Amino acid sequence: MSQPHSVLYRLSAACMLSLTAASVLAVDPVKLDNLNTTNTCKYCDLTDAALAGRDLRGADFQNANLAGANMSKADLSQRPLEKRTLSTNFESANLRKTNLSGANLSGANFSNAYLRETNLNESNLTGAIFTTANLKGANLKGANVTGVKFDDAKLCNTTMPDGSVNDSGC
Repeated sequence: MSQPHSVLYRLSAACMLSLTAASVLAVDPVKLDNLNTTNTCKYCDLTDAALAGRDLRGADFQNANLAGANMSKADLSQRPLEKRTLSTNFESANLRKTNLSGANLSGANFSNAYLRETNLNESNLTGAIFTTANLKGANLKGANVTGVKFDDAKLCNTTMPDGSVNDSGC
């Protein structure tokens, strides 16, 4: 193969790979832009989004799809606003296989959230609410769970902060 054809072939292959990768990601760019400007992403699709290390304090992800998103080391703690505090809201969100390792999630609301196989390793979950959340197969090893509410949460094959496995909700 001559040199120009070889370069053209590699360029064509790179374009195909880029198109394939773009079609695999389900991130809604309009919703992502809205999250960046308003800190709100209700009912949005951020599947496989790269949000690691971001300041998302007080963000509203109610009913959002964050399956497979990387939010490791993100700050999702409470955001002070005037005289009240806003907590990050994941109520009824799909967080399946999301990476939240090392994230600051203090005070976050995970009520009725789907956290199956979610990585919460070494996360700060102080005061978080997991009422009726599905934590089947989730990893909480090393997480700070001081004051966490697990009322009616499904803990099945869930790795707890001390490394033990909780099967109480199977």
